[in-house]
Amino acid sequence: MLRSNSRILCLAGVTLLLLVAPKCWAQQSTVSTKSSEKSNGAITGRLVSASGEPLPGAMVYAGSLAATTRSHTATADDNGDFRIDELEAGLYRVSASAPGYVSASQPSLTDSQNYYHVGDSVILTMVKGGVITGTITGPKGPAIAVGVHAIRVRDEEGKPLSAPVLFRERSTDDRGVYRFYGLLPGAYLVSAAKPQIGFIAPSAYDNDAPTYFPSSTSDTASEIVVRSGEEITADIQYRAEPGHAISGKVAGIVESQTQFSPGASITLIDVRDRAAFMNAGSNSNSTFGFTFFGIPDGEYELYASQYLPNRDELRSPPRRVTVRGEDVTGINLTLGSQASIEGRLIFERDPKADCAERKEVAAQETIVFGRRYEPQQKIDATTKAGPLLDVSLLSTNYVGSGVADAKGSFTLRNLPPGTYRIDPRAPAPGWYLRSISIGAAQTTAARNATTPVARDNLTLKTGERVSGLTVTFTEGAASLRGRIPAPEGQGIPPRMRLYLVPAEPESLKNVLRFFEAAADGDGRVAIGNIAPGRYWIIARPAEQLDPIRLKLMREDSDFRTKVLHEAESLKKEISFKPCERTADYDLPYRPAATAKQ
Repeated sequence: MLRSNSRILCLAGVTLLLLVAPKCWAQQSTVSTKSSEKSNGAITGRLVSASGEPLPGAMVYAGSLAATTRSHTATADDNGDFRIDELEAGLYRVSASAPGYVSASQPSLTDSQNYYHVGDSVILTMVKGGVITGTITGPKGPAIAVGVHAIRVRDEEGKPLSAPVLFRERSTDDRGVYRFYGLLPGAYLVSAAKPQIGFIAPSAYDNDAPTYFPSSTSDTASEIVVRSGEEITADIQYRAEPGHAISGKVAGIVESQTQFSPGASITLIDVRDRAAFMNAGSNSNSTFGFTFFGIPDGEYELYASQYLPNRDELRSPPRRVTVRGEDVTGINLTLGSQASIEGRLIFERDPKADCAERKEVAAQETIVFGRRYEPQQKIDATTKAGPLLDVSLLSTNYVGSGVADAKGSFTLRNLPPGTYRIDPRAPAPGWYLRSISIGAAQTTAARNATTPVARDNLTLKTGERVSGLTVTFTEGAASLRGRIPAPEGQGIPPRMRLYLVPAEPESLKNVLRFFEAAADGDGRVAIGNIAPGRYWIIARPAEQLDPIRLKLMREDSDFRTKVLHEAESLKKEISFKPCERTADYDLPYRPAATAKQ
């Protein structure tokens, strides 16, 4: 299935890569052998296909979310079972790799828990990836050794991605044939241009703008829809049309003590719709210059970044660039530190409740998210160099995270400037989030009062270091499991969610007393780590903040007020005692029109 798409532009042609960014090695080295340190347990599970068949021999990875803890691997046996041993207390992301297969689903930043504790059992489901293959033909026959790029622009449901994802590059063979396999289901744009990976020698394609399937520029490119296990043929007639160059220098690069030469990675993005981007390395001479080749006319954003082991990432403010019929030169980018938030965790134990699990390792199994939600500023680029911006297009909805150490200290690093919602996740059932405060240690009375950080959030400037954040969890959390039955003869509306809002007047200003969770296709839903008390409960379809994100009560005060009023009108109340586990709870869905009657 092919559809026209005029929104996505893949940027092709990059400077000669005299440097491979150190960050690449850092990312690859996170998969390691067994740790020699004392082990605390294991994560077990099973790896299966979409049909439930085992996938023997596949590699399974447990990647630690804590920078000080190593990652581990295991191999699935003939039954698809795996066991990853010698894991220290902490949180881990678990993934698998099997040739031609991809993960069945991608975790949602809104709802899905994409990390696991030591002792958990995991079921990993993988599906057969899709294939796109074809032939690139130029004016004189097959286009040999040209770079081919597949950019995923929509998910399997047809929803646009917040940032199109560049799949790994392929090069054509001596017949002009390319082949991508193991593709996630979704819609892709395929383009041909200068190769970009590795140490590339000069080629006949260096200055060419990319050619999109079937033989198009970006504004007339056609999407290729890939489904699990399908193979799609997409031949491209190479246009060989020249593009332009963008060049400049990077200042503020830190000298490296490793064997790698110092340098920076420069990212170039299409301003119109956050299209896929490419990286170019700044060279290692005294000028630290960079050049992008083969750039079509358009509006772009670029920024530089540098990663060095055991240091925070350096990044420049983004720069807007306009390309109109000629090269753009003299772009200056200056690296600088990003913002950070330092804090600590407090766990208030209650001998009377005594239902919180994993008390001894609660801190190491607690993750704190910092979710940037400030809308991206709309800036009109009036010159070719463009104005300096506060934050990149790709960082508008940035999510940072930090895992606490044994003493409860945590840090959120490398945060772009903007406003952040602090979103701690309880380490286990039985804990609920009581307060988020800033400054000196708070009294119990202060923690029980309005939580200004949770309500008003934190606004960070470039390079700002914020400390003194205190996150307090208290023992005695309740939980709810149930379902949302549909009216007779009807189905559950899509994106159905269950909302809990406080019924006690003194809790209305405390955003930490507002809870929500998504229902699955059968209407089943669960909410954990609920503070004891009285709540109004309501089931309703979620509302979209934009095509990508949902409105969340803790993030959107207007939406919070709207749901509160609807729930108060419905007058369906539920109460939770400390440590109470409510199961098999049914809340029939009543459309708004019916609920008012």
